[in-house]
Amino acid sequence: MLLSARTVAVCVLSVAGLAAASDETASPCSDWKAWLSVQPGTAAPTLHVTATCQFPTAGYTVELVPVSLKMPSKKTLELKKVIHKPEGMAAQVISDVPLTYTKETTVEYETVLIKTDKVRLTVEKVH
Repeated sequence: MLLSARTVAVCVLSVAGLAAASDETASPCSDWKAWLSVQPGTAAPTLHVTATCQFPTAGYTVELVPVSLKMPSKKTLELKKVIHKPEGMAAQVISDVPLTYTKETTVEYETVLIKTDKVRLTVEKVH
């Protein structure tokens, strides 16, 4: 069977579109944890949020950033996950990337919400 150049181009674009769509959803994060480190007589309490994210290639980075709210809750911190794709060529290997958020705070958060993943974490106090 002979394919025209136009047919081949349409097939290549279709496959590229599928790859791009899967890149946007192929970053599941798991093993979410949140804790507030409270050491009496030392530095201010520190909130820690961690997870592990898996990406289809090397070179990805990921971070958590606070969400600006019109009416923020005193006991809940809302974060969103921001994914930075690799620039240029990247090794075609499934990569686990640690995700860490740390913040000194005077607020004793009880809950952390990860808006982009619809994850609700209970904050544990660690002395």
